[in-house]
Amino acid sequence: MHPHEESLIRSFIQPARRLRWLQCLQSANKRGRMLDRLNHCRDFDTRFTSALSPNVHVQDVLAARNAPKTCYVLSANDSIDGREMELSDAIEQAKLGGWGTLIGCIPNRLAYYFDECGERQMLLERDV
Repeated sequence: MHPHEESLIRSFIQPARRLRWLQCLQSANKRGRMLDRLNHCRDFDTRFTSALSPNVHVQDVLAARNAPKTCYVLSANDSIDGREMELSDAIEQAKLGGWGTLIGCIPNRLAYYFDECGERQMLLERDV
């Protein structure tokens, strides 16, 4: 498991669900089913989530919080899952693909969530 992937789960998934997420993501047989949960994920720790309006420019929101130009992607979209990418490309591919995606910007601190078809978008942020 990529260290950034583990930090996303440990930082933003509810404590009661973390171990299951970590175990399933490490299993070749269970990873896909767990990533499918990103399409309508209700496992986020709501203490660290903020809803974003559909018309917000996500990259500007993340840049204002010092997001670097590259990020780590956890996604139900196989073509971008498990990749380190340019932040702008990751956001674009998440929206074009239409599948649930979690984009990690700063380990343990900052991420962006895109629900299936963009039904929900969230900023995930915590002080460390």
